[in-house]
Amino acid sequence: MKLIQSHDVQSKLLHVILSAQKELVIVSPYVNLTYTKSVSNALIAAQKRNVQIAFYIRDDQSNSVSREQVQNMGLTPRPIPNLHAKLYFNETTGIIASLNLLSSSIGNSIEIGAQLETAEELAELRLFVEQFITPFDPVATPAVPTQATTPVVAAAPTSREEREFAEQEFGAILADYLASRIDRRCSIEGNAKQLSIRALNNSFTVVIRGVSSPKLTIEGILSSSEADRFAAKAAKHFRSAAFDYSVKRGGQGYYDQVQAARKAELTAGTYNRLNYAEKKQLLLEIADVLTATRNFKDDYKS
Repeated sequence: MKLIQSHDVQSKLLHVILSAQKELVIVSPYVNLTYTKSVSNALIAAQKRNVQIAFYIRDDQSNSVSREQVQNMGLTPRPIPNLHAKLYFNETTGIIASLNLLSSSIGNSIEIGAQLETAEELAELRLFVEQFITPFDPVATPAVPTQATTPVVAAAPTSREEREFAEQEFGAILADYLASRIDRRCSIEGNAKQLSIRALNNSFTVVIRGVSSPKLTIEGILSSSEADRFAAKAAKHFRSAAFDYSVKRGGQGYYDQVQAARKAELTAGTYNRLNYAEKKQLLLEIADVLTATRNFKDDYKS
């Protein structure tokens, strides 16, 4: 990341908004642009370009001005409890800043920020939002119908397994499946979008990335020697056509990893909102990637 000086924070923020073509994520606990129209005009222009905008504010009874300001721009505010982070990114670039979207902050306060410089940094920022913000996103959670609305009734599960899949957390379903199929000692922890798995004497991360086009990524730890050998030996073990496989290099205290990116999009951005058929398919696919990773590592030792 590159440090942004105080006098450049506003221009870098505007660049993020104006250069967005597909998606834009705004995380600003407080919003009041009454006396500064440059940012609100840029956001309105982004909507006209059909940019998908996710706008997160702080969930606070005293924060009604922020909610009204976002709504007046034609956007849906997404109130998040205890939100204090401020960050802004699109599909190619982003910034982390001390700046709230307040007229008093833009051009008047001493602010500081950091410019993302690599795709890896952007991915880390996106993962932060997916891990710590979107699980509390009321827009991503089906609303409870009121008396004034007619609820949409989903089709009732037709089998015992379907009922279990609908009632249980996906992480628990996956843990039972992996324990019965590949490693009875496996353990899983995580949240609605990311699961950390310990199985087959290795650590894995299974995460849903993306808001408008959610996709699954599975990552497993490799040694540096195994990563070096991946290009030559991966095809022997990683055979599923459902994924694109690559090596994600670590460095600076991070492990190298095999990364399996699922080609097909998911129908929802959280595990528990996936349909029964998708959950069943993911059980098979996740088990396959974990097993292939273990076989690849064992093959290297032989």
